[in-house]
Amino acid sequence: MAKRKLTSLRSVLLRYLLLCGGGCALILVLWWGIFMQLIDVGFLLPAVASAQACSEARETAAAVTAETFDSNQISDLCRWAVVQNDTVLQTNMTARQLKIALNTFHGGSGNLGYTQYQYDVKMADGSFCLLQYDYAVPYADPALRNTLPDFQTCYLLLLTLLVIAWLGWQTHRTVWVFAAETACLHRAVDAIAAQQPERIDADGARLREFSATLHAMQTMGRELTDSLQSQWRMEQQRAEQIAALTHDLKTPLSIIQGNADLLAEDALSADQQTQVEAILRGTERARHYLAALRTAGAAPAVQAPLASHTLTARLAQTASALCAPAGIQFILQEEWQGTIRAAENDLLRAAENLLDNAAAHTPRGGTVTLTVVRENNSFILRVTDTGSGFTAEALARAGEMFYTDAARSDSSHQGLGLYSARRTAAAHGGTLRVYNTPGGCAELCLPICE
Repeated sequence: MAKRKLTSLRSVLLRYLLLCGGGCALILVLWWGIFMQLIDVGFLLPAVASAQACSEARETAAAVTAETFDSNQISDLCRWAVVQNDTVLQTNMTARQLKIALNTFHGGSGNLGYTQYQYDVKMADGSFCLLQYDYAVPYADPALRNTLPDFQTCYLLLLTLLVIAWLGWQTHRTVWVFAAETACLHRAVDAIAAQQPERIDADGARLREFSATLHAMQTMGRELTDSLQSQWRMEQQRAEQIAALTHDLKTPLSIIQGNADLLAEDALSADQQTQVEAILRGTERARHYLAALRTAGAAPAVQAPLASHTLTARLAQTASALCAPAGIQFILQEEWQGTIRAAENDLLRAAENLLDNAAAHTPRGGTVTLTVVRENNSFILRVTDTGSGFTAEALARAGEMFYTDAARSDSSHQGLGLYSARRTAAAHGGTLRVYNTPGGCAELCLPICE
């Protein structure tokens, strides 16, 4: 199939202007030609006919008196009124026309129309004959002048309507062209939204600029589809990595828990018993985390009223177990107690991830601080440490799945802690924020639903 010849947008607009201007000029020429033809055939009188008739009536009126005035000697192209001592003796004017004539006679201004003229003729006895005429094209037949509307006004109105109709038609045709081109763009957008860029008809446009846009959208659609497919494959790979990770972790956790159970059966000192219990609690939490990883794509857990102090106490217990073996001081600052609405296990896991990260990146002798506070209508869980803080890249990418900060990572972290915390915060309608104080600081900011 031969490729369609494209037209530029400039050509369409230029054609529109030429058609509008040329059409209006042609209408005007035809209008004027018909107008002159009507005068030539005698259907209309020329505009000067009324002026000539009124000029002859001036001479006639000046030679007679009010008593001898004969209206039959005055052309019906003129309007007249005989006035003696401010009294109108006779007239062929309407009440409105007479009012205007008298006002003009007494020196008034702004009453006559732009095509109306008046002569005040002094008659032989001192009376006045007021003569008016319209500088317009009247019908030649007096009967038509008395029954039909003014021809000149109607003919000018006809010219205006013809010009408006022509401009409207040309505008409608041009708008139709643009509407057809825009429809192609709409179909292309729908095809991109449906991830079917092959449905884009890049050769369906008639305008060169729209055709180039469609080709660009077709290319963009292909690249977007490829990007989405690549992203989907990456998500699949991540899901497979998580599944493999959870499977591989089950065995070492079982070994740790089994040996801890055996140690718990021996006679242990109080400190040893505390340490074994911490190991058992840690392995139990790890099992919960693995179960959560396996259901990472599932719907969020049901949220219910939760006493913040209960959550804080459990977190303090976990933080102490994390910090004590590493020689790190743990500080709890519980500045608010109340009730929040949350999925307890999810929120606990998210906060423990923050505590685990802080303990892992704090040097021996440092400090990890958990602050529980209310700011405005938000519940804040803030974990700070005295480590080296986050890098600029980490501040920008913290919370991405499998992202680890090179300055704050080791082989035991897979970039899931902050990711899980961010997802939990979002599920609760809140946010995860990380910044430097100058040490590292991460906080869960959740709305309080009272």
